[in-house]
Amino acid sequence: MKFIRIILYKILGTGNYVNFVSYLYLQMVKLGLLKNKYPELFFLKNLIKPCDTCIDIGANVGYYSFFMLKHMGNSGKLYAVEPVEMFRRIWQKRIPKSKKAQYTLFPYALGEENVKVTMGTPSINGVVHHGMTKIIDKIADNIVAAHEVEMRIPDELFENIPNINFLKIDVEGYESIVFDNMHKTIKRTLPIIQAELSGKQNRHKVINLLQSYGYSVCILDIDKLQLLRPELVDGINSDLYFIPESKKELFC
Repeated sequence: MKFIRIILYKILGTGNYVNFVSYLYLQMVKLGLLKNKYPELFFLKNLIKPCDTCIDIGANVGYYSFFMLKHMGNSGKLYAVEPVEMFRRIWQKRIPKSKKAQYTLFPYALGEENVKVTMGTPSINGVVHHGMTKIIDKIADNIVAAHEVEMRIPDELFENIPNINFLKIDVEGYESIVFDNMHKTIKRTLPIIQAELSGKQNRHKVINLLQSYGYSVCILDIDKLQLLRPELVDGINSDLYFIPESKKELFC
C-alpha cells in the first residue's frame, strides 16, 4: 500500500494526490469500513444531534465536516476552519451542494494574533501526510508544500456565534495555543469537545485548562466514553473528549 501511495503521488502531484486519496477514504467510511482504524469518526453520531451548531477546527479536506453536516440534519450549522487553500478546494468537493446554506468555511489558522504565518505539508518516508500540515518556522527538506496563510484570534472569529454544541479540533500540537485564545468562547458556550492532542506539554496544558472550566476528560472505549484515569494521560494515542458538567451523566 505504501508503494502504491508513493507512485500515485509521483504521478498525480500534491493537489491531485490529496484529492484522489481523500475521495477514496471518504467513500470507504461511508460504506462502513475503517471503523477499527478510525472509531472516533463513527462515534460522531452519538455526539451530534439534529439542529446542533458545530465547529471543525483544522477541517483539512472535510472528513469530519462531512459527517457533522450529516448528523446535524437540515437545520444545524457548521463553522469549519481551514487555512490552506488547496485543502479548502477539496473540502468543498467533499461536501454535498445541498448543504451549502448550512456551513461557513473560514480561511484562517487560529492562534494568538492576527498575522500571516507559514504552514507546511510533510512527506514521511516518501508518503505525503496532508493531515499533518502545521505551522512551521522554516521549510525543512521533508516539506513538499508550503502555504502562506492568515492567522486569526479564535475568540474574535467566533464572538458572534451564539451557541456551540460540539467542537472538534486537530491542529497538530497547536491546540493549547488555540484554547488559550478561545477561553471566552468556551466558557460562554460550553460545547462538547473532541481533540487530538499530540505532544505531552500540549496535552497537559489543554487538559488542565478545560478541567479548570469544569470539564471531565474521557476516552473512547468500544463505542462508549470512559473517564480518563490521570495515570494514563501520557500513554494516550487517541483523541480525548471533554464533557461539560451539564452533560456528564449523558456520556461518562
